[in-house]
Amino acid sequence: MVSMRISDPLLPVISEEFQIPTGDASVIAGAFAISYGISQFLFGPLADRFGKLYILGWALLLSVIANCGVSFSQQFDAIVFWRAVSGATTAGIVPLSMAWIGETVAYQERQPTLAKFLYGVLGGVIGGQIIGGFYADFGQWRGSFLVVAALYLTCLALLMASGTAQRVIHQPETGPATKAHRHFINVFSNRWALFILCITGIEGVFLYGAMVFIPAYLHLELDIPLSLAGLMMSGFGLGGLLYASTARMMLSRLKETGLVWAGGVLLGIAFLLILVQVHWIIPATGIFAMGLGLYMLHNTLQTHATQMAPASRGTAVSLFACSLFIGQSIGISAAGVLVNFAGFTPLFWISAIALPLLSLWFAHFLRRHPLNQR
Repeated sequence: MVSMRISDPLLPVISEEFQIPTGDASVIAGAFAISYGISQFLFGPLADRFGKLYILGWALLLSVIANCGVSFSQQFDAIVFWRAVSGATTAGIVPLSMAWIGETVAYQERQPTLAKFLYGVLGGVIGGQIIGGFYADFGQWRGSFLVVAALYLTCLALLMASGTAQRVIHQPETGPATKAHRHFINVFSNRWALFILCITGIEGVFLYGAMVFIPAYLHLELDIPLSLAGLMMSGFGLGGLLYASTARMMLSRLKETGLVWAGGVLLGIAFLLILVQVHWIIPATGIFAMGLGLYMLHNTLQTHATQMAPASRGTAVSLFACSLFIGQSIGISAAGVLVNFAGFTPLFWISAIALPLLSLWFAHFLRRHPLNQR
């Protein structure tokens, strides 16, 4: 998550260094997102075949190399290339961790467990924004990717020391059942799985496509230093941490449909608050509300992703991540064009309208799903 979010505060300084518009600089985020999404087609079946933690170890090692590549690149095209490689190698980490949780935790406890998992995810969101903003303001933005490489190396050492990442080849139960195409068929033949993937992709378009540009908006429109903009963006993670800390209570009171509906409405309000330029505290409050609202919606999607195809859980969760990041890459590309021609305001208005509507659509069908009829 540090690797994913670290580039957001860097867009203005990269734009200035290479003399390109801010919207064009966002290609480094889009390249990461689209390669992250496409690589899920590889990581899911590999994990179901050889073991989730074993493949996770290889993903960590390759991510060390990729982030060093970003740091040492001097040409913009080379930076984009290594960011794409970084997205591809990072792709296995969060989804395979989620799939492992899905394998080892009962469904009744899975939503609260995934909420605890969010502490790591959100720590990365917060850290990425702060590290990126700090290095951007001090003119050493390439050094931020060496920090990411060092973090990956530390995680790899811890995983290897734990002794849990052994290679385990799962034998097919009936003929070629473990072949990759069988896992994909298991997911794509399930109508509820297709619906979850669709909702997730749309979420990626309208949320993450706009969120990438918030630090640039704060810097260019409100004249806020990039280090402070990165610190303000860490409020997104703090909002998510509030959800993680209260997930069990919220779930018991609101149920899944209430979480989804309230999260979508909160996201709409958050984007409107970001547009209020009276005082920086109002956009900062909006960013905090965005983190809370997102994880009320997204954690429910994650929970269903771990259950939508139990026999092919690694592939299912990887496709979930694929849908999210292909949606994100589409959103970033479209948002970059919109920002270049019309500025930030239309972009945030579109998200403020689309995300509540999306949550209402999801809540409507979620209410009738068998898991909510128990």
